Amino acid sequence: MTRSITASALAVLLAFAVPALAEQPSPLDAVEADLRKSYPAVAVMGSEELATLEKGGVEVLLLDARTDAEFGVSRIPGAQRVDPRMSAKQFQSTFGANLKGKKVVVYCAVGGRSSDLASRIDAAAKDAGATGVYNLEGGIFRWHNEKRALEGPSGPTDEVHPFSPNAAVLIKRQEGVAYRPGTSKLSKGE
Repeated sequence: MTRSITASALAVLLAFAVPALAEQPSPLDAVEADLRKSYPAVAVMGSEELATLEKGGVEVLLLDARTDAEFGVSRIPGAQRVDPRMSAKQFQSTFGANLKGKKVVVYCAVGGRSSDLASRIDAAAKDAGATGVYNLEGGIFRWHNEKRALEGPSGPTDEVHPFSPNAAVLIKRQEGVAYRPGTSKLSKGE
């Protein structure tokens, strides 16, 4: 009798615990939630929306606000690297003449540097005719985690620069982590 009560109690516990565990946000989800709180005025675009816009022919200016080393490993196809500390005036001078009717999407590793840049350039971009300025939710890490296309110096790649050892835990596909192009476990066939 005691065993059947224990088994029943365990079954009830698992029936409630397993779905609750499955609903726990990932560490990347938690970072994204913190960024939305820290940058409430910055519009956010999800990776699916960006992929759909690009396929649908919507004009997008895609900006990568990571370091040269990060960009050198991989980037979202079509992205242009910019200094994440770029001022609104520098942005206007570099991109202002070609913004009319475009959406500006900025990304970095997870969204901190890109949210900061998006907040700084928002008014200048809209004044130049951009239809919106967005931070790519989850940055290149979410893009990579969702197995979306990346390009490296030699063409398509599954590698992504982890930004730092602490941030690397946000990357689901650890075998693609690389500090330099061609150095991940994937590229070595491991």
